[in-house]
Amino acid sequence: MRKKTKHIINLLSMMLLVLMAACENEVLLSGRPDGGETPDGKVRVEIFARANSYPIPSTKGVNDENTVGMTPWVLVFKGNGGSATFVEAVQAYESSAGKRFVVLTKQPAGSKYQLLILANPPSHFCYGDDATVYDFDESNLSSRLVSASLSQVCRNLRTVPLASSPFLGIPYSGSGELFPMSASLEVDRIDEDIKIENNDGTSLQLIRAVAKMSVANNATNFKLKGITAIVNVPLQGLLHNLDGSIPDNTGNRTEYQVDASYSSPLAVAEAVSGGQSTEKSPVYLYEFDQQGKPYMIIQGTYTDKDKNSKDFYYKMALVDNALQPLNILRNRAYKFTIKTVKGPGYDTVADAKASKASNTDLNFEILVDDTDSYEIMANNDYYLAVSNSVFIAYTRDSTTLEAFKISTDCQVSFPNSNAITANRDSVEYSFALAPGNSSIPIKENNASSPRITPVDVVVRDWLQWNEDNQSLEGVKKHNAYVTLKLGNLEKQIHIRQRDMISVAGDVLQYIPEENANAEVQIMNYYCLSGDVEGGVDWIKLRPAISGSDRNDTEHIVVDNGRIYIDVRPNGGAARSGIVYLTTVHDPKTSTSGSTVKRIKIYISQAGMSVN
Repeated sequence: MRKKTKHIINLLSMMLLVLMAACENEVLLSGRPDGGETPDGKVRVEIFARANSYPIPSTKGVNDENTVGMTPWVLVFKGNGGSATFVEAVQAYESSAGKRFVVLTKQPAGSKYQLLILANPPSHFCYGDDATVYDFDESNLSSRLVSASLSQVCRNLRTVPLASSPFLGIPYSGSGELFPMSASLEVDRIDEDIKIENNDGTSLQLIRAVAKMSVANNATNFKLKGITAIVNVPLQGLLHNLDGSIPDNTGNRTEYQVDASYSSPLAVAEAVSGGQSTEKSPVYLYEFDQQGKPYMIIQGTYTDKDKNSKDFYYKMALVDNALQPLNILRNRAYKFTIKTVKGPGYDTVADAKASKASNTDLNFEILVDDTDSYEIMANNDYYLAVSNSVFIAYTRDSTTLEAFKISTDCQVSFPNSNAITANRDSVEYSFALAPGNSSIPIKENNASSPRITPVDVVVRDWLQWNEDNQSLEGVKKHNAYVTLKLGNLEKQIHIRQRDMISVAGDVLQYIPEENANAEVQIMNYYCLSGDVEGGVDWIKLRPAISGSDRNDTEHIVVDNGRIYIDVRPNGGAARSGIVYLTTVHDPKTSTSGSTVKRIKIYISQAGMSVN
């Protein structure tokens, strides 16, 4: 009996020691020690990241549109920007406290490091045009990416092509299927003091690798049944798009359909207020341009003026409200709303495919959620975003213009911290907020989408002589700012002005060079990309390379920070156009972190009657 008692005591003692050890050294869900010793030369870094929301409502059954997995991959590159070279690939792990950590090789200050965060990665990947399918693991990543630059990796690291062509169903539409998401971040060292987050301490905004598309109907003479097929869309996509350029998917396209006979809609429409919509069963697409002439086939019941009703198929090209081809970009949501139907469609899918697009017979409008291009700051309750944080107006005299848009999902009425203000007294009253822009409208309680509000400013022609790098008789000048305050979130938008462009035209240089003279057409920014809004043909974007000849002058991506905006001579009336530039800090400076900014440029040009 004594031996048995002694044996039990020894057993209990051993169990107690195990329990004490467990309390002293908490165990991670991945099996790694939380708070235990990190191997020599390694550091443990916490990851703060969340999905960049689709303002058009989340629709998947378990809210998988916004889910960020707990074990993202972190790819480390050493060097500046896209030329940084691959160092290592490490998968993060989840602690028992529900936090994300990654153990990286310690890297000293004195260089720049680019971190590529890949969340919800697929189980397999492809690299470049190689059809080989690789397991998504450290060994395969390291062997494929060795010596590669960040730009090369982002151009070549791809999802596995869809399982069949045509593809029967909608990718990522199943419950529990998570979207691949990504973000990039620059740091100046890797040690115990860094965190994977934005400079202001907010979580990184992860961008989905796919776009979302839905169709709604408000026409009283038409009942939408759904989307039957999506044709000429990509089989695969990039895991991260570094420069914003659309990958070439020529020869790599497919069709989405429910089955070979189109027996039912691919995305079924449901009754909603004012009509029908596929919003609860959207289609997810990899980004693409119009080279393959993509389109969709919709089905619905058309009722003619004699009240005769019949089911038809209609072919809809993917175009905007002005019937211009529409590029489909990652993380954006596209909602086509049919307003009126002018006539019958086709009896079969085959006939609809063979026809011209019916967009002129279907009076529609499109809502494009492009808030992934907004600059976003957020806390745990809501976000505050702006379409651009710099507004530059090339104008004459006093002009009222839309400077930027605000987007927020905040539903809290803050009594003392909701304001839009301007420092006009600091800049000699050279600009002001237009009337009616004193507070930030918040989202209504029953609204499914965020509140988007344009903000207008009055710009006067002496604003160009009020900037931080200027002075007059020893008195330092100041920049003009609009400041947004919403709860504990605050954002500034820089307002700038230059003279109207003359009839002779000019070349506006957006390059990383200091310039305090407003009469010299140089703006000091390090540019990544540019877009001309609305496809105007008298504003051309080109790189700062002598003799460069480009067919596409509405869009540009550069790797040296320099973009020229060529305003062509004007032989007619005064005109205006808008250009958007995406910029980052100059890699030659000491600044690091996530510092992407958008610039909105309003360009007015004098006509023949005005010099």
